[in-house]
Amino acid sequence: MDKPLPVELLEPVLTRFGVLYAVFARADGRVLLTWGDASSIPVLDEYSFVGATRDMARVYRSLERMLLPQMDVQGEHLGIRSKVCDRVVYALFFETRRFEASTPVERLRTEYAFCKSLSNAVDTALHGWASGR
Repeated sequence: MDKPLPVELLEPVLTRFGVLYAVFARADGRVLLTWGDASSIPVLDEYSFVGATRDMARVYRSLERMLLPQMDVQGEHLGIRSKVCDRVVYALFFETRRFEASTPVERLRTEYAFCKSLSNAVDTALHGWASGR
């Protein structure tokens, strides 16, 4: 039987970063955990996001983890997809309005830095779980 994801470690990270909705799945596409409220996200089909994430994970299968999170825009929401080892892939959604910047380039830098910090924090929370499997 699969060991459950460490919700007690993930929830504080997701809350601190203002994640509205998260999907965690095995690399084979089986959903392990959904967290939050997806009602405000305009286009959400968790299986297609998990499938796209799974396909992306195949591209990166030779790496321990993805070097960069992949970003998707859903209306006023930004989603990031990433993976930890070969055990779990995830998609996280949050509002883009939070990023204030004077230029589009500066906004992109701010979004990227936020996404990288968020994905690193989630990866850290999941690494013990992934290595203990």
